[in-house]
Amino acid sequence: MHSEVYSPFNRWLYLLVLVAGALTVFAFAPFDIYPLAWFTPAVLFYALSKANYKSQYFKLGWVYGIGLFGAGASWPFYAFQFANAPLLLGIGGTALFTTTVALLTTGLFGLLVSFFHHKPIFARLLIFYPAAWVVLEWTRSWLLTGFPWLYLGNSQIDTFFAAYAPITGVLGVSLSSVLIAGALVSFLFGNSLKRTVNIAQEPHNASLSIKAVVEERFGSSIRVLSAMVIILLTTTAFALQNIKWTQKTGKPITVSVLQSNISQSDKLDRERTLNSSIKLYKSMTQKSHRSDLIVWPETGLFDAFNNHMDSLILPLQKSISRKNQVILMGGFNINQNNQFENSALAISRDDRQLYSKRHLVPFGEYIPLLEYVRWMDKWITLPYSNIVSGINDGTLQVAGQTAQMSICYEDAFGAEIIKSLPKVTMLINITHDGWFTNSLEPEQHMQIARMRSLETGRYMVRATTTGPSGIINEKGKVITTAPNYTRKIITGKVQPFTGATPYTRWGDWLIIGFLSVLLLIGLIGRKRR
Repeated sequence: MHSEVYSPFNRWLYLLVLVAGALTVFAFAPFDIYPLAWFTPAVLFYALSKANYKSQYFKLGWVYGIGLFGAGASWPFYAFQFANAPLLLGIGGTALFTTTVALLTTGLFGLLVSFFHHKPIFARLLIFYPAAWVVLEWTRSWLLTGFPWLYLGNSQIDTFFAAYAPITGVLGVSLSSVLIAGALVSFLFGNSLKRTVNIAQEPHNASLSIKAVVEERFGSSIRVLSAMVIILLTTTAFALQNIKWTQKTGKPITVSVLQSNISQSDKLDRERTLNSSIKLYKSMTQKSHRSDLIVWPETGLFDAFNNHMDSLILPLQKSISRKNQVILMGGFNINQNNQFENSALAISRDDRQLYSKRHLVPFGEYIPLLEYVRWMDKWITLPYSNIVSGINDGTLQVAGQTAQMSICYEDAFGAEIIKSLPKVTMLINITHDGWFTNSLEPEQHMQIARMRSLETGRYMVRATTTGPSGIINEKGKVITTAPNYTRKIITGKVQPFTGATPYTRWGDWLIIGFLSVLLLIGLIGRKRR
């Protein structure tokens, strides 16, 4: 009677997946080498096929994530510097953030797929690995308030695979990438995958062992199946590109986006720069007086609206001459409980509307247990009090249209953006990415915003302080913008749209429900075996 003992694991695979994870970042903006979103997960999938134990699966996934998030999401380091944190604290905090995100996402992905170890290799590569990957991406959108960044699908915004987004959202586009990754590995190795194992003898001869080669052979049909998966994904995406999910409604409106290029260091020196900042925005607003909608970025007024009602807001309101003209400014609202909200104020001739951000950034806009960490003030600048979330539905009436409003990284949460659809006819996002100046974050954020337009079939107006600002059409294409770190008024036409894409009706539940069922069937089958 023999027992199988797994062969020694090649530890160089950890270095291989670490490099692959880091290279994945080049699939995203601003590099846009989108095929890397197929090839680098393929490297991880290959390494996973060589793993023997759950710990190896978990470590491979975690190390890949450390490469991915360490290279592509380390930009919180810049925010630490603006908060006057010591260099070591900034490095340590950023390292803790990226390794924790990797642990809770790609690490858990590795652990999850380890339960399918005894499935045929082609089934793992073409079904269970892709399904688990997308389910863990979705988990990242809500776990610990969510961090939906570096989804593989976002890197495909300029490819024909983006055509899946109006049906399944960005997660469906991610699924196409990991299916291609699995098919590539299956095509190369699925026909004949060999593993060397040790065969231990009976206990009284345990000192003797025999090396044997175990081969999984399925015939050339697996390579044909892998090729067909890629062909089917490609041809379906090509066909979907021609479908118009939403329809134009009404006439285009003229929009001006104010990119002031006020640096984060200047904004933080409020006593010195607040008045000059207000003067600049007033001047840019006056130059845009012919536009139907004039949009300031997040915290364009780096102060509470309540403090500038007589000096700024009421004079701007009196200057509006046309009924449907709106000036939309970002700033802070002091609510009835004397708490601060990160808000947008829409000013029209006869009305003022307020939207307050609902999905706040932990450790950015609020710090859990703030009163208990006051002692850290000696090393890092802490806020006087936490910002609180708004309770409105996210819609504003602007220039005769119903707009879905989002502030900062709220536009990264596709499932939240669609809650007010299909009644809204356009999207507006105001943000301030100056906290991450000269990092990859601003371009990555614009790429995410483009995906929201494609998912909903709506134009998006996007205003940032330092860029990139611009106008995105219903296909996710940027039709007008300005270079980063330049001062410019960006003016263009925005076409309102009506109707609903399948994604706005079903959200993420269509794809997540289907993939979860696949994983559950695989787990039940394993248990019965």
